[in-house]
Amino acid sequence: MLLLVVLGIYKSRTLNNPKIILDYDPWFQYRHAEEILNNDLKIPDWDILSFFPPGRPFPYNGWQYTMIIFYKLMNIFSSTTFMRAGILAPAIMTALACIPAFLLGKRLINEWGGIFTAIFATLTPTFIGVSMAGYSDTDVVVVFYTFLSIYSIFLALKKRKIPYYLFALVANVLFVYNWWFGWYISFFFLLFIPSFFVYRLFEDLIYNKKIDFSETWGGVKSIILPLFIFVLALNLFGIILGLGTTFRFVRIGLGFAGGSGGNIVNVSVAELQPINILTKSGFMSVAGRVGIGPMLLFLIGLPALVIYKIYKKKKIDPVEIFLLMWSALTFYLILHGVRFSLLFSCAVAAAAAYVIGNLVKLLKKDIIGITVFGIIGLITLNFISNGLAYANQARGMEVGQNWVDMLDWLKENANPKAIVSTWWDPGHIIAGYTGLRVHGDGAHCAENECIPYGHDTRIQDMGRIMSTTNETEAVELLEKYMDLSDEDCQEAKEKYGDIVPEEACEPASEMYFIASSDLIGKFTWMNYFGGFRAPIGSPEDFQRNPGVCCPSTPETEPGQMSCGEFANQGRGVWVWCPWIFNFQGQQQDQQGNPVFVYDYSGLKMAVVQRGDQLIPIYNNKYVINNLIFYNQGQEQRLDLSNTTLGLQKIDGMVWVDPNFQNLIYFAPSLKNSIFTETFFFDGRRLDHFDLVFSNSEIKLFKVDFSKETE
Repeated sequence: MLLLVVLGIYKSRTLNNPKIILDYDPWFQYRHAEEILNNDLKIPDWDILSFFPPGRPFPYNGWQYTMIIFYKLMNIFSSTTFMRAGILAPAIMTALACIPAFLLGKRLINEWGGIFTAIFATLTPTFIGVSMAGYSDTDVVVVFYTFLSIYSIFLALKKRKIPYYLFALVANVLFVYNWWFGWYISFFFLLFIPSFFVYRLFEDLIYNKKIDFSETWGGVKSIILPLFIFVLALNLFGIILGLGTTFRFVRIGLGFAGGSGGNIVNVSVAELQPINILTKSGFMSVAGRVGIGPMLLFLIGLPALVIYKIYKKKKIDPVEIFLLMWSALTFYLILHGVRFSLLFSCAVAAAAAYVIGNLVKLLKKDIIGITVFGIIGLITLNFISNGLAYANQARGMEVGQNWVDMLDWLKENANPKAIVSTWWDPGHIIAGYTGLRVHGDGAHCAENECIPYGHDTRIQDMGRIMSTTNETEAVELLEKYMDLSDEDCQEAKEKYGDIVPEEACEPASEMYFIASSDLIGKFTWMNYFGGFRAPIGSPEDFQRNPGVCCPSTPETEPGQMSCGEFANQGRGVWVWCPWIFNFQGQQQDQQGNPVFVYDYSGLKMAVVQRGDQLIPIYNNKYVINNLIFYNQGQEQRLDLSNTTLGLQKIDGMVWVDPNFQNLIYFAPSLKNSIFTETFFFDGRRLDHFDLVFSNSEIKLFKVDFSKETE
């Protein structure tokens, strides 16, 4: 049965057959693995492509070496490119994850618990989305080593022999080496020590009507003492190997639970937004990611099992205490952002399977038992069916052809020492595909690590560049990243010594600037980090300011209101600027003129056609002065600022796509921004941005620093 699960899981991850690495972050892992491979398996000292100038110390982990191992093994049987090995690596690792998941479930209860742990852990939707062939990020490592690390510790506590403790040390060290946040396992077991002791005291009080510390300690020390020594030994190995400690993880790693994590960008990360689990939408967002069936088995079954044992006056197994604590802690994390749903899904899978394993032991083969197992069978089949369907439909993460065409142009035409600047998201793809240096990427780099400009500085500068209407200001900020001053170069060398190569401080030969369609939706954050956000103090402010950038939350900006409240999206930060309206239908006004109606979260924008004239009207109250539309493919501009129409006017701009299906509204402060000018108008009115490549999705410019701004 386990073999069938392993083969089935591998098949589910290879239903689609991508030709290159998927999405953004996986390119980071793939690029560095390839660089290690090409460097005779030695770790390079410096990564000059990321956060140039001057780059950063080369970031590496065990997952990159794991991809190389898969590549070497695959080439034993047939000639395989490293790209192909990198694509298949997550599918292989996901299939292998079934084994430690099974072993843990079997260790905790029985073989049935093992089988169901493997199924629930690897077919949960949140894992499928980050483990398909081509998604070569570290998520597959998280699941594999989470189960292996916990299994190894429970095995060592059961066997109580030195070889098993050594095995547990190796498994946990490998986890941390592959994914630094793997320290969370030792942190959880550290918390388990007092939790276990306190619960045993509680049991004594319930069953014996008294608390005897010495007697309770005598019953738990055989587990607590070896576990405490193990955690100390693991931390000692972490210090010796330079992998950090559990306590450093608590100080740094858990900051991400609050969306901080040391970089201002985290306030904009969708996966770090709070979840209200008490609402239907909040509960379904969590349950939908881990699977409704396992979620219900966990929420209902595990507490019921504990209550049943308390009722029968049976001692709760240490395993059950750990499962409750593991689930509770990861549940707390997921409330601070769905990014942590993968960790929570591992706990849910183990807890749900543990419930099933216990039911196999407790229930008789009578009508009640048959009915319960029939329901579990239906829940499991539905879960498997949904998981396979989700895997089959897991598309859209590929690098689109428009991007590939642009990247190919850069590979063929850009100087090898050029730098590419854009918003930080596609930095990994640009560096990995073209081998060119990038201004910023998603591998967050603190100010004291990336000298002299860390992630915060670069994201604020790029936000300013995209949002400003002052071309001189934008060009001066871009030129800042062409080279380093002698003082800045010396500062980097003083911190990192001889590993900083000479070319890290050499000027870039040229700069390219990308404006792409995905930045329309992300412009809110560019505007926010660029310092242009308009404060909103009331719903009336929001209604009077169409297109305003308003990504504030009560926590990040006290005194300001969350714009999500006004967009009927609940608590949050998701109000985009520019505002994107969708076509709702065609109506007529009282004079019989055609009216094209567009909607954005209940806010209305209408384009009224009066003869040959088009008039954009917001919420039936305001006329927008500027309209851009397309007539037979030709751009048409209308200026209504001098037209008398009997309504108040807003000096904004409305852009309607050629098919009239989408309408984008630009507030006055946005209509002449650098992003608007470059993406929507090809930089025609700009002096320093020369368009060198263009398609419907991407506009690529070469920045000319030699010209004077007119």
